[in-house]
Amino acid sequence: MDKKYYWKNKRTDDEGKPIYLLKSPFGYISQDSIWTKFSDMSDSVTAFTEEVIKWGYNPENYVKKEVE
Repeated sequence: MDKKYYWKNKRTDDEGKPIYLLKSPFGYISQDSIWTKFSDMSDSVTAFTEEVIKWGYNPENYVKKEVE
């Protein structure tokens, strides 16, 4: 099984909040900032494998944290 990660953009939004790759309820992948702390993200942020590369996101622009 592939390892899964939270993908956090190295940049922040205009208000300084972190930006993550997220999956919408409709299945679209996008970037958005979130308000929750990293430890509380399981409901807000989607864990993805290395598949982000095929969606056109450059992994070098992100810090990835492995999901346990």
